[in-house]
Amino acid sequence: MAAFDKGFARYPERFRRGRSWPRTIIFLVLAVAALVALVYRALNFGELQDQAADATGSVRFVAGQRIGLLVSPILLVLVAAACVFAAIRWGKVWSLAPSGTPLRKRHWRGLSGGRQLFTDLDARFRTGDPSAFTPLPKPPSHADVDIEFWTADADRIGFGTLVLHEGKNGKDLTYSEPIAFEGASYDALKAALAKGLDEKASPPAVPGTSSRSTPPAS
Repeated sequence: MAAFDKGFARYPERFRRGRSWPRTIIFLVLAVAALVALVYRALNFGELQDQAADATGSVRFVAGQRIGLLVSPILLVLVAAACVFAAIRWGKVWSLAPSGTPLRKRHWRGLSGGRQLFTDLDARFRTGDPSAFTPLPKPPSHADVDIEFWTADADRIGFGTLVLHEGKNGKDLTYSEPIAFEGASYDALKAALAKGLDEKASPPAVPGTSSRSTPPAS
């Protein structure tokens, strides 16, 4: 389970995770297609082997034909297995519990700065003003703070989430509340996301608009 899954799961009254059948079906269709291709190669292996043996051209092309004939069944099995796994794992999506509107992940970035950065960004997110935390720094080689932004466009609401990684191998996790951007704050966030959060964002159009954060879990 990804870090943000555990973060949203702490607020079942606000967020719900359910299966997206269109997404699940797409992955399963891809898995079936890979298996069909595998069966075809198995049934026609002799003919394909003769074609590979008679192939002419560059050494690279001929070698590719012959090696591909041997490797492709393994690759097709792996592709089919990966698609089934994806259907199980990524066939589920987060949505807002009250309205059922799906949440869409719009941005992820890892930064380095530890608890001090985590606390600072949490306070900046709560202003509801993207200009308070943009531009975001470029991702470093080692990150210990994950940032994610999600939107439910039909409800005109966005969320910023933070995960702090501490301890051995960064396995001790601290989650921020999912910090909401609504109304003019949502509009400002959406405009900032369109620019990749790499330049200074404009503040919300309505002065004094602030975000409403999810109440802390008891």
